[in-house]
Amino acid sequence: MRETWIDSARGLAIVLVVLFHAVINLDLVGLAGPWSRLAYTLDTFRMPLFFFLSGLLAPALLARPLREVLRTRCLNLIYLYLLWCLLLGAFRALLPHSPPDGVAAVARVLVEPNVYLWFLYSLCLFTLVGWLTRRLPAWLVVGTALIVSAVFAAGLVSTGDVPWDKTFRYWFFFVLASRAAPGVRSVVPRMRPFHVAGLGVAYVVVLGFFLYVADDRIIFVRPMLGLLAVAAGCGLGVMIARIPALGFVRHLGTRTLPIYVVHAFPITAAAALLTGRDVDWPPGAGLVAVPLLTLVAIVLALALDRLITGRVRGIFDFPIPRWTAKRDLAMPPAPAGRGGER
Repeated sequence: MRETWIDSARGLAIVLVVLFHAVINLDLVGLAGPWSRLAYTLDTFRMPLFFFLSGLLAPALLARPLREVLRTRCLNLIYLYLLWCLLLGAFRALLPHSPPDGVAAVARVLVEPNVYLWFLYSLCLFTLVGWLTRRLPAWLVVGTALIVSAVFAAGLVSTGDVPWDKTFRYWFFFVLASRAAPGVRSVVPRMRPFHVAGLGVAYVVVLGFFLYVADDRIIFVRPMLGLLAVAAGCGLGVMIARIPALGFVRHLGTRTLPIYVVHAFPITAAAALLTGRDVDWPPGAGLVAVPLLTLVAIVLALALDRLITGRVRGIFDFPIPRWTAKRDLAMPPAPAGRGGER
């Protein structure tokens, strides 16, 4: 049974992801306005929350045999990642002012993850690592992930590639959620508005302190901010799920895959078409342009999802269903007790 608060929190996270990509593209043409500062400020919110929510849903999968994990999850993720990297690369090559190495970049997507689609690749890797480390003590795996996250977030270590750095930075949140899922899924639905408000205020205050007074690059600061953001984001998911008028946010949370893989098309197209144009934008144009482009990207993704899902396979799922279908695993019979009792 789907938990509505998880879907609502996922809906919030995917909106923030699309908003961020709208900001960085419109910033290239001077149309990001005040959204630019906000989008980068929320760097400690959107992806920690997205990966944490993915980790919450992982324990049942990680308990299955490796061949089932590879077949039902990793095969699907890698297929979709490669497919949409190819489609996006071809699409951007047709746009004016396309990246000079756009086609070559598609050939390197397993070495240099795509800046728009890297989440799918990282999720596949996290799933594999989660399965391989499933028998290790939770404190060891979570502690290791925390240290890795802290050193990458502080800039003490870097791969030189932004998606790879983010992969190492956010691994902690997936691991933590996958190990603490039962407790989290028991406690979070009982949150009340004052809990959520308190967590939200704490996140804003601590974030503001380290951004404007101290330095958010101090080691362990960003993971700490991410934990506050995750707690507040999960609480917001609970609050949103309780408000019928916000049911559309929950719906977005059930359609995160099509939104994620499609949204870069209209966003990059808008930036490409506006690049090089000598336009004197009126005051406040950026204030409207970012949310408008975010809305357009999400609506187009949902429209494509509605048009394709259930009619054409291989676009938002693996083309051969039986290859990735979950199978009931035969359970060994319980040992017989005394007198043949079972």
